[in-house]
Amino acid sequence: MINIKFLLKRMKDANYQGFIDSAKRVSKVNKRPWVINLADCLFCTAKYGSGYIDYETFEMFNMNAKDRANILTISKNNSIFKMLNDMAYIKYFEDKAIFNEKFDKYLNREWLYFGENDFEKFAEFISDKDKIIAKPLDECCGRGIDIYHMKDYEPKALFDLLIANKAYLIEEVVEQDDVMNSMSPSSVNTIRIITIRNGEKVTLVAGCVRVSRSGNVVDNFNAGGLSGILDINTGKIVTDGYDKFRETFVTHPDTGTKFVGFEIPMWDEVVALVTEAAKVVPEVRYIGWDVAISKKYGPLLIEGNSYPGQDVTQYPKLNLGTYSVMMNAIE
Repeated sequence: MINIKFLLKRMKDANYQGFIDSAKRVSKVNKRPWVINLADCLFCTAKYGSGYIDYETFEMFNMNAKDRANILTISKNNSIFKMLNDMAYIKYFEDKAIFNEKFDKYLNREWLYFGENDFEKFAEFISDKDKIIAKPLDECCGRGIDIYHMKDYEPKALFDLLIANKAYLIEEVVEQDDVMNSMSPSSVNTIRIITIRNGEKVTLVAGCVRVSRSGNVVDNFNAGGLSGILDINTGKIVTDGYDKFRETFVTHPDTGTKFVGFEIPMWDEVVALVTEAAKVVPEVRYIGWDVAISKKYGPLLIEGNSYPGQDVTQYPKLNLGTYSVMMNAIE
């Protein structure tokens, strides 16, 4: 059914040049006149709640109606977010310091939230560490996160730098499991798992592995990282790797590790971890968890996201749209 209300809102707020530019880029791929692609993109916006980024990224121009309907588009993702998550409680996921406090038992690493008057606490925290990772509280997509080596800074100089950068949360750097390290050693590579909770029942509805490129300290998809879709029943990657622009990689371009068949270590423990964590804030039922595999502690939480993005866990070339799975999980 055409969603007239959504279409009218999108027309009011639309980036028309973005639609046109996207249609022209698609024309270089499918060789159709760009005006045809533009018309088809607008049709998908009206019928499936997609934007031009969805249309291009997920290659909806190559899909039949059934596959298009199964894509978790931006509109559908927004609807699930609003349906399942109480806005009064998403603070536990939007603010990294509040998240760390609430989910401390699942972190298995030291961390400190500090302010301008907390230099002594800061100095004590870093005194026995070779390096730390610093995070702004309310940024996403890996923005502002960096690793600092203690040998490169005097404590007060580093403290002043982090205060200036508003990076008030510092953490012990996770030493990741050797298997995960073999994919890419430049950052901690995380497993993104999306859960939907109904009472005491928690369903894993989608998952992927996110790995960094050489030189990057974060693995985030929007910061140049690569992803591979997981079979959430087995913990194995079932697609080639791909980046934000859907360029695909059979093996990791920096390490040569093959994507398809790569198996996440301690998968049963990963599932148990996110299943338990999903019950901590019952008012937030739709969450994207980022899990690392620590060499010392096994699976641990990096963070939780009350608004999981719709792009990283879908790979429509292999008919892995997630909308039907998510709707089936909602009770």
